[in-house]
Amino acid sequence: MRKKTALLACMLLVLALPAAALGATANATIVAPNTTKITAPFAGTLLPFDLLQGDPVSEGDTLFTLDATPVYAAQSGTVAAVFASVGDDAEGAAAHYGAVAVIEPEHPLYIDASTDQAYNDDENRYLHAGETLYLKCGNEKGTGIVTSVSGSRYGVEILTGNFDVDDTVRCFRESSTPSDSETGRGKVMRYADIAVTASGRICAVHIKPGDSVSVGDLLFETVDAQSERGASRVISSPVTGAVTALSASSGAQVYRGQLLCEIADLTTLELSADVDELDLSSVHEGDTLSYTLDAYPEETFTGTVTKIYPVGEARQNATYFDVRITLPEGRNLLPGMNGTVTLNP
Repeated sequence: MRKKTALLACMLLVLALPAAALGATANATIVAPNTTKITAPFAGTLLPFDLLQGDPVSEGDTLFTLDATPVYAAQSGTVAAVFASVGDDAEGAAAHYGAVAVIEPEHPLYIDASTDQAYNDDENRYLHAGETLYLKCGNEKGTGIVTSVSGSRYGVEILTGNFDVDDTVRCFRESSTPSDSETGRGKVMRYADIAVTASGRICAVHIKPGDSVSVGDLLFETVDAQSERGASRVISSPVTGAVTALSASSGAQVYRGQLLCEIADLTTLELSADVDELDLSSVHEGDTLSYTLDAYPEETFTGTVTKIYPVGEARQNATYFDVRITLPEGRNLLPGMNGTVTLNP
């Protein structure tokens, strides 16, 4: 009986020795040490995007696009001059030139008219904005539209006819211009050119001198004035990798320098082990440690300790230190995969 008891004790001791020899273990996670932070180049609004955390991206892929402020034509006409280029501060250009662009009105001439010489009829002296009048100066005829009425004075924009500034033009209600339909007369004048103004930094110019534009046509696009001169609305990936963190949403207002996402370089992955402070003395840079990965449960790997971070993280009355270990080649590994590291006794 004593022999059996002694034999059993020896067997238990033998079984216990390998467990002790294996030493302590540490939870580990695969991480990407080389991560690129993508930030907003200037303040603005993010246009809708479909980027998701975990998405793979290639260098040059569009990640986000910032909205621009459009500048539209307020009147139809011909572009006479463009004083601002892409990258210019719109307000600075306007302060220097008086405008970022100048448009000559489609109908540049008008008549500053009066009913003082209208045919002696109350109806001829009572005009309405929007009505069409027939114009005559010598043998030249044309048409116009009443744009304003104030007492005995009214304005007529010349639509057709070859008239010159300072010509005295007679206005009629009837196309045959009989004298009893005359509503008065006045001198031909020219509208001031249309000064186009804008604010912010110009990111796109859609016009050039000589272009014909209509009301509502897009002339310029601008972004935040604090942006760099060459800053682009399109934010592209500078590296190939995967999106490990997404900090922005479609339609969000962002400020210059705000973090939008993080992209990890998947070609330089490491195993990050949480080593308890009680076990840290047994780990040194250059050591070879064995570990398992949840993604490959039937295999045991070995790696070299490349770095031990000197600042620990306190959790549940203990402090853990980040120990980095090399990973095996030829495996499909991704950040966030878990494993267990066996520390040397």
